[in-house]
Amino acid sequence: MSLFLTRTLQALRLPLFCALLWWLPVGSAQAAITCTATMTNVAFGTVDLVDGSAPPSANATLEYTCTNDGTVAENARICFNIGDGDQSLGSFNPRTMKNGAGNTLKFQLYQGTSSTIWGSSGNSLVPNPFVATLTVPRRISVFTPGSASGSATMRGEILALQGTVPPGAYQDSFGGIHTSITFSSSTGSTPTACGSSAADIFPFVVSATVAKSCLVTADPLNFGSIDGLPGAANADQASTINVTCTTPTAYKVALSPSNGSTTGAGTMTPTGGVPGNTDTVPYRLYTNAARSSPWGSVIDTNTVAGTGTGVSQALTVYGRVLGSSVNVRPDSYRDVVTVSVTY
Repeated sequence: MSLFLTRTLQALRLPLFCALLWWLPVGSAQAAITCTATMTNVAFGTVDLVDGSAPPSANATLEYTCTNDGTVAENARICFNIGDGDQSLGSFNPRTMKNGAGNTLKFQLYQGTSSTIWGSSGNSLVPNPFVATLTVPRRISVFTPGSASGSATMRGEILALQGTVPPGAYQDSFGGIHTSITFSSSTGSTPTACGSSAADIFPFVVSATVAKSCLVTADPLNFGSIDGLPGAANADQASTINVTCTTPTAYKVALSPSNGSTTGAGTMTPTGGVPGNTDTVPYRLYTNAARSSPWGSVIDTNTVAGTGTGVSQALTVYGRVLGSSVNVRPDSYRDVVTVSVTY
């Protein structure tokens, strides 16, 4: 009876031993490199485009990690590829953000501080992905892979000369198929190409808010030399005010002489050429060539209204020195008129 039991236990041990051998790890033949990454968003914030210049750049940070579950260190070359984005859809250089109405805002993404556009392998328009090389150490234990990490900066630039872009919120979403990581690895020298092994994606969003804005400049209104005797003829001259407002921003332009007049009735004072001169020269500002509609500072009463187009709009201001009210000493006279734009 005792001998029968011993043989039964020995017979059972052999299949169990074989099963354990079958589940043992194979070793370095199963080594694998895996790479993952995250990218922060490119947030331009609120931008002003009416002066035609490029807004300040905005940066994002790529953080990446590669792991190795093999028993030998691996040298890896990794390509971080970026496409066109959900809103660009075929536009790579430049890329485009869009608002809810379908208006576009042109921008581009660069590698760090360089002029190299961040693109993707195989793209003839933007062919340069960001490339990183890493030596990934062997695994620490069966359950703990070796790892190596790195980071890179991506710079976003909004193109200049986009003053006609309407105000609003714009974005381009780089999710799904618009980002990818490809890599290749070797236990010898670092590979010279990234290969086609797909590892992960690193989605992010590019966004900007175009501000409603206006820019105004004005040319001097110079009456030249006039007769300073009573009963002289009126002296008429005109000048130009240039207003640039975002599309389709409604605006109103007000003129305020230094004496505080709300009806465009100012006075010029001596510039100091004649000591002790306290004379003044009255003048008027008008919106029309007939000098019948005063241009003042009472909104919706004697101001001039318009709608922005994103380009400069010229407004003519008509000035008159009333000859019947002039009786002044020869001198140079001057006043400062404040131009205000409400929008």
